[in-house]
Amino acid sequence: MTEQTQPEPTGTVISERDQRRIVAAMMAMPYAASSRVPKPWTAMGEAVTADAVVAFLDGLAEVLTEVGTENDQHRRRLFSLEADVEAFRRLIGTAPAEVTP
Repeated sequence: MTEQTQPEPTGTVISERDQRRIVAAMMAMPYAASSRVPKPWTAMGEAVTADAVVAFLDGLAEVLTEVGTENDQHRRRLFSLEADVEAFRRLIGTAPAEVTP
């Protein structure tokens, strides 16, 4: 049994114009401003490497995961506060009447 190897890619897979658009999109990401998100540096005419894109996405995923966790905590706290307000309104008699079927 012989092992087949994939040929090494030759040439540019993504056009220079698309690479510029990718870098511009990376820089425009709101959460990419974190120091934990490595921004790819490219000289004029130099290709963006796949490693740079992967590092950017890994850093962005880490930051977004943290932001999502914080948002979940804030949402749970808000629901708790809303429940407290409703309980207080029932206690003082200002809660709307509940409709029973």
